[in-house]
Amino acid sequence: MPKNWNDKAWRDHLAENIDDAILFFLPELAADRDYSREPEFLSNELPAIGSDSNKGARYADLVVSIPMKTGPDLRLILHIEQQHAHDPNLPHRMHQSYYRLSDRHRLRVTTLAILTGNRTGEIELISTYKSVCYGTELLFKYNVYDINRATEEELKNDPRIFAVAILAARKMLEAEGKAPERGKFALELLNLLKEREYDNRRARSLQGFIGLIMQMNNDDIDIETKREWNMLWIPRSEVVEEIRERHAREEGMEEKALQVARTMLDDGFSPEAIQKYTGLNKENILALR
Repeated sequence: MPKNWNDKAWRDHLAENIDDAILFFLPELAADRDYSREPEFLSNELPAIGSDSNKGARYADLVVSIPMKTGPDLRLILHIEQQHAHDPNLPHRMHQSYYRLSDRHRLRVTTLAILTGNRTGEIELISTYKSVCYGTELLFKYNVYDINRATEEELKNDPRIFAVAILAARKMLEAEGKAPERGKFALELLNLLKEREYDNRRARSLQGFIGLIMQMNNDDIDIETKREWNMLWIPRSEVVEEIRERHAREEGMEEKALQVARTMLDDGFSPEAIQKYTGLNKENILALR
Protein backbone atom coordinates (compact mmCIF):
# COMPACT_ATOMS: atom_id res chain seq x y z
CA MET A 1 0.00 0.00 0.00
CA PRO A 2 1.37 3.50 -0.89
CA LYS A 3 3.08 5.39 1.91
CA ASN A 4 0.52 8.22 1.80
CA TRP A 5 -2.61 6.02 1.70
CA ASN A 6 -3.85 7.41 5.03
CA ASP A 7 -3.54 11.01 3.82
CA LYS A 8 -5.45 10.22 0.62
CA ALA A 9 -8.25 8.45 2.51
CA TRP A 10 -8.69 11.49 4.75
CA ARG A 11 -8.52 14.01 1.92
CA ASP A 12 -11.08 12.16 -0.21
CA HIS A 13 -13.49 11.74 2.70
CA LEU A 14 -13.20 15.40 3.67
CA ALA A 15 -13.81 16.49 0.07
CA GLU A 16 -16.83 14.21 -0.39
CA ASN A 17 -18.42 15.43 2.86
CA ILE A 18 -17.09 18.97 3.25
CA ASP A 19 -20.22 20.37 4.92
CA ASP A 20 -20.24 17.54 7.46
CA ALA A 21 -16.56 18.23 8.10
CA ILE A 22 -17.22 21.94 8.67
CA LEU A 23 -20.12 21.11 11.02
CA PHE A 24 -17.87 18.85 13.12
CA PHE A 25 -14.56 20.71 13.15
CA LEU A 26 -15.70 24.35 12.73
CA PRO A 27 -19.35 24.63 13.90
CA GLU A 28 -19.21 28.45 14.05
CA LEU A 29 -18.29 28.51 10.37
CA ALA A 30 -21.15 26.10 9.62
CA ALA A 31 -23.60 28.57 11.20
CA ASP A 32 -22.46 31.35 8.84
CA ARG A 33 -22.22 29.19 5.70
CA ASP A 34 -24.56 30.05 2.78
CA TYR A 35 -26.08 26.67 1.90
CA SER A 36 -27.85 27.99 -1.20
CA ARG A 37 -24.46 27.98 -2.97
CA GLU A 38 -22.01 25.14 -3.44
CA PRO A 39 -18.42 25.29 -2.14
CA GLU A 40 -15.66 25.41 -4.76
CA PHE A 41 -12.60 23.21 -4.43
CA LEU A 42 -9.38 24.92 -5.44
CA SER A 43 -6.86 22.34 -6.65
CA ASN A 44 -3.09 22.79 -6.83
CA GLU A 45 -3.20 25.91 -4.67
CA LEU A 46 -0.26 24.96 -2.47
CA PRO A 47 2.12 22.93 -4.67
CA ALA A 48 5.33 24.31 -3.18
CA ILE A 49 4.52 23.86 0.50
CA GLY A 50 5.66 20.67 2.17
CA SER A 51 8.35 19.14 4.31
CA ASP A 52 11.08 16.85 2.99
CA SER A 53 9.11 13.87 4.29
CA ASN A 54 6.20 14.78 2.03
CA LYS A 55 7.98 15.00 -1.31
CA GLY A 56 6.06 13.73 -4.31
CA ALA A 57 2.26 13.58 -4.44
CA ARG A 58 0.63 15.49 -1.57
CA TYR A 59 -2.81 14.44 -0.46
CA ALA A 60 -3.00 16.25 2.86
CA ASP A 61 -3.93 19.75 1.67
CA LEU A 62 -7.52 20.68 0.89
CA VAL A 63 -8.39 24.23 -0.16
CA VAL A 64 -12.05 25.21 -0.47
CA SER A 65 -13.85 28.45 -1.28
CA ILE A 66 -16.83 28.58 1.12
CA PRO A 67 -19.91 30.73 0.33
CA MET A 68 -20.87 32.84 3.33
CA LYS A 69 -24.02 34.70 4.39
CA THR A 70 -22.07 37.83 5.30
CA GLY A 71 -18.59 39.30 4.89
CA PRO A 72 -16.43 40.64 2.05
CA ASP A 73 -17.35 38.99 -1.27
CA LEU A 74 -19.63 36.66 0.74
CA ARG A 75 -17.04 33.87 0.79
CA LEU A 76 -13.81 32.80 2.48
CA ILE A 77 -11.03 30.31 1.90
CA LEU A 78 -10.80 27.20 4.09
CA HIS A 79 -7.47 25.37 4.17
CA ILE A 80 -7.44 21.91 5.79
CA GLU A 81 -4.25 19.98 6.48
CA GLN A 82 -4.43 16.40 7.73
CA GLN A 83 -1.25 15.46 9.60
CA HIS A 84 -0.58 11.84 10.58
CA ALA A 85 3.15 11.66 11.26
CA HIS A 86 4.88 14.11 13.59
CA ASP A 87 6.20 17.16 11.71
CA PRO A 88 7.92 19.95 13.69
CA ASN A 89 7.54 22.24 10.66
CA LEU A 90 3.73 22.06 10.70
CA PRO A 91 3.17 25.51 12.33
CA HIS A 92 5.51 27.18 9.82
CA ARG A 93 3.81 25.45 6.89
CA MET A 94 0.36 26.42 8.15
CA HIS A 95 1.49 30.05 8.31
CA GLN A 96 2.95 29.84 4.80
CA SER A 97 -0.32 28.41 3.49
CA TYR A 98 -2.36 31.12 5.18
CA TYR A 99 -0.23 33.93 3.79
CA ARG A 100 -0.12 32.59 0.24
CA LEU A 101 -3.85 31.95 0.06
CA SER A 102 -4.69 35.33 1.56
CA ASP A 103 -2.33 37.13 -0.77
CA ARG A 104 -3.52 35.27 -3.87
CA HIS A 105 -7.29 35.49 -3.34
CA ARG A 106 -7.59 38.69 -1.28
CA LEU A 107 -10.18 36.94 0.87
CA ARG A 108 -10.50 35.95 4.50
CA VAL A 109 -8.72 32.66 5.21
CA THR A 110 -9.21 30.17 8.02
CA THR A 111 -6.98 27.14 8.49
CA LEU A 112 -7.44 23.80 10.22
CA ALA A 113 -4.94 21.05 11.03
CA ILE A 114 -6.40 17.62 11.83
CA LEU A 115 -3.93 15.52 13.80
CA THR A 116 -4.63 11.83 13.12
CA GLY A 117 -1.59 10.15 14.70
CA ASN A 118 -0.54 9.37 18.26
CA ARG A 119 0.30 12.68 19.92
CA THR A 120 2.18 13.85 22.99
CA GLY A 121 2.63 17.38 24.25
CA GLU A 122 0.39 20.43 24.44
CA ILE A 123 -1.87 21.31 21.53
CA GLU A 124 -1.19 24.99 22.22
CA LEU A 125 2.44 24.46 21.16
CA ILE A 126 1.37 22.83 17.89
CA SER A 127 -1.31 25.40 17.04
CA THR A 128 0.90 28.50 17.18
CA TYR A 129 3.63 29.84 14.93
CA LYS A 130 5.77 32.65 16.37
CA SER A 131 8.63 34.60 14.84
CA VAL A 132 10.62 37.38 16.58
CA CYS A 133 13.37 39.39 14.95
CA TYR A 134 14.78 42.65 16.38
CA GLY A 135 11.50 44.25 17.36
CA THR A 136 9.41 42.62 14.63
CA GLU A 137 7.10 39.98 16.04
CA LEU A 138 4.62 37.65 14.38
CA LEU A 139 2.12 35.44 16.22
CA PHE A 140 -0.04 33.16 14.07
CA LYS A 141 -2.64 30.85 15.59
CA TYR A 142 -4.76 28.35 13.70
CA ASN A 143 -7.42 25.71 14.39
CA VAL A 144 -6.20 22.27 15.50
CA TYR A 145 -8.24 19.14 16.10
CA ASP A 146 -6.53 16.15 17.71
CA ILE A 147 -8.45 12.88 17.17
CA ASN A 148 -7.53 11.91 20.74
CA ARG A 149 -9.34 14.96 22.17
CA ALA A 150 -12.75 13.38 22.84
CA THR A 151 -13.45 10.15 24.71
CA GLU A 152 -14.79 7.11 22.88
CA GLU A 153 -18.12 7.49 24.70
CA GLU A 154 -18.43 11.12 23.61
CA LEU A 155 -17.79 10.18 19.98
CA LYS A 156 -20.30 7.32 20.07
CA ASN A 157 -22.96 9.70 21.43
CA ASP A 158 -22.17 12.43 18.90
CA PRO A 159 -24.73 12.31 16.02
CA ARG A 160 -22.44 14.06 13.52
CA ILE A 161 -21.07 11.76 10.84
CA PHE A 162 -17.43 12.79 11.37
CA ALA A 163 -17.60 11.51 14.95
CA VAL A 164 -17.66 8.01 13.44
CA ALA A 165 -14.74 8.91 11.14
CA ILE A 166 -12.73 10.04 14.17
CA LEU A 167 -13.64 6.82 15.98
CA ALA A 168 -12.39 4.85 12.98
CA ALA A 169 -9.08 6.73 13.01
CA ARG A 170 -8.71 6.07 16.74
CA LYS A 171 -9.45 2.37 16.30
CA MET A 172 -6.94 2.16 13.44
CA LEU A 173 -4.19 3.44 15.75
CA GLU A 174 -5.27 1.03 18.48
CA ALA A 175 -5.23 -1.97 16.14
CA GLU A 176 -2.19 -1.04 14.08
CA GLY A 177 -0.33 -4.22 13.11
CA LYS A 178 -3.13 -6.45 14.42
CA ALA A 179 -5.32 -7.69 11.56
CA PRO A 180 -7.96 -9.46 13.72
CA GLU A 181 -8.43 -6.30 15.77
CA ARG A 182 -8.75 -4.15 12.64
CA GLY A 183 -11.43 -6.43 11.24
CA LYS A 184 -13.31 -6.53 14.56
CA PHE A 185 -13.27 -2.74 14.92
CA ALA A 186 -14.35 -2.22 11.30
CA LEU A 187 -17.43 -4.42 11.79
CA GLU A 188 -18.27 -2.66 15.07
CA LEU A 189 -18.11 0.70 13.30
CA LEU A 190 -20.35 -0.45 10.46
CA ASN A 191 -22.92 -1.71 12.95
CA LEU A 192 -22.76 1.65 14.73
CA LEU A 193 -23.24 3.32 11.35
CA LYS A 194 -26.36 1.22 10.67
CA GLU A 195 -27.92 2.47 13.90
CA ARG A 196 -27.74 6.06 12.67
CA GLU A 197 -30.10 7.60 10.14
CA TYR A 198 -27.56 8.96 7.67
CA ASP A 199 -28.56 9.07 4.04
CA ASN A 200 -27.13 6.28 1.88
CA ARG A 201 -24.63 8.47 0.02
CA ARG A 202 -22.94 9.73 3.17
CA ALA A 203 -23.11 6.33 4.86
CA ARG A 204 -21.47 4.61 1.88
CA SER A 205 -18.78 7.30 1.76
CA LEU A 206 -18.03 6.67 5.45
CA GLN A 207 -17.99 2.91 4.84
CA GLY A 208 -15.37 3.43 2.15
CA PHE A 209 -13.27 5.57 4.49
CA ILE A 210 -13.43 2.96 7.26
CA GLY A 211 -12.47 0.23 4.81
CA LEU A 212 -9.46 2.16 3.57
CA ILE A 213 -7.94 3.14 6.89
CA MET A 214 -8.65 -0.29 8.39
CA GLN A 215 -7.08 -1.85 5.27
CA MET A 216 -9.95 -4.31 4.87
CA ASN A 217 -8.76 -5.40 1.43
CA ASN A 218 -5.41 -6.62 2.77
CA ASP A 219 -4.68 -10.34 2.66
CA ASP A 220 -4.18 -10.47 6.43
CA ILE A 221 -7.93 -9.98 7.04
CA ASP A 222 -9.59 -13.40 7.32
CA ILE A 223 -12.21 -14.51 4.76
CA GLU A 224 -15.10 -14.73 7.25
CA THR A 225 -14.56 -11.14 8.42
CA LYS A 226 -14.42 -9.94 4.81
CA ARG A 227 -17.64 -11.82 4.02
CA GLU A 228 -19.46 -10.18 6.92
CA TRP A 229 -17.97 -6.81 5.95
CA ASN A 230 -19.27 -7.11 2.38
CA MET A 231 -22.75 -8.08 3.60
CA LEU A 232 -22.99 -4.80 5.54
CA TRP A 233 -22.18 -2.65 2.52
CA ILE A 234 -24.88 -0.37 1.12
CA PRO A 235 -25.39 -1.26 -2.58
CA ARG A 236 -24.42 1.45 -5.05
CA SER A 237 -27.83 1.11 -6.72
CA GLU A 238 -29.54 2.32 -3.52
CA VAL A 239 -27.28 5.39 -3.43
CA VAL A 240 -28.03 6.23 -7.08
CA GLU A 241 -31.77 5.86 -6.56
CA GLU A 242 -31.66 8.04 -3.43
CA ILE A 243 -29.80 10.79 -5.34
CA ARG A 244 -32.32 10.65 -8.18
CA GLU A 245 -35.24 10.98 -5.77
CA ARG A 246 -33.60 13.89 -3.99
CA HIS A 247 -32.91 15.72 -7.26
CA ALA A 248 -36.54 15.23 -8.32
CA ARG A 249 -37.77 16.69 -5.02
CA GLU A 250 -35.36 19.61 -5.25
CA GLU A 251 -36.38 20.38 -8.84
CA GLY A 252 -40.04 20.35 -7.82
CA MET A 253 -39.40 22.64 -4.86
CA GLU A 254 -37.35 25.04 -6.99
CA GLU A 255 -40.06 25.24 -9.63
CA LYS A 256 -42.64 26.12 -6.95
CA ALA A 257 -40.29 28.79 -5.58
CA LEU A 258 -39.85 30.25 -9.07
CA GLN A 259 -43.61 30.43 -9.51
CA VAL A 260 -43.93 32.29 -6.20
CA ALA A 261 -41.08 34.63 -7.22
CA ARG A 262 -42.76 35.47 -10.53
CA THR A 263 -45.99 36.36 -8.72
CA MET A 264 -44.11 38.51 -6.18
CA LEU A 265 -42.27 40.35 -8.96
CA ASP A 266 -45.59 41.07 -10.68
CA ASP A 267 -46.90 42.41 -7.37
CA GLY A 268 -43.93 44.78 -7.02
CA PHE A 269 -41.85 43.04 -4.35
CA SER A 270 -38.13 43.81 -4.32
CA PRO A 271 -35.57 41.09 -5.23
CA GLU A 272 -34.29 41.21 -1.64
CA ALA A 273 -37.76 40.51 -0.21
CA ILE A 274 -38.33 37.69 -2.70
CA GLN A 275 -34.97 36.14 -1.79
CA LYS A 276 -35.93 36.24 1.90
CA TYR A 277 -39.26 34.47 1.41
CA THR A 278 -38.33 31.97 -1.34
CA GLY A 279 -34.67 31.18 -0.59
CA LEU A 280 -33.75 31.63 -4.26
CA ASN A 281 -30.44 33.16 -5.32
CA LYS A 282 -30.68 36.84 -6.20
CA GLU A 283 -29.23 36.09 -9.64
CA ASN A 284 -32.09 33.68 -10.39
CA ILE A 285 -34.65 36.23 -9.25
CA LEU A 286 -33.17 38.98 -11.43
CA ALA A 287 -33.15 36.59 -14.39
CA LEU A 288 -36.95 36.27 -14.08
CA ARG A 289 -37.27 39.93 -15.02
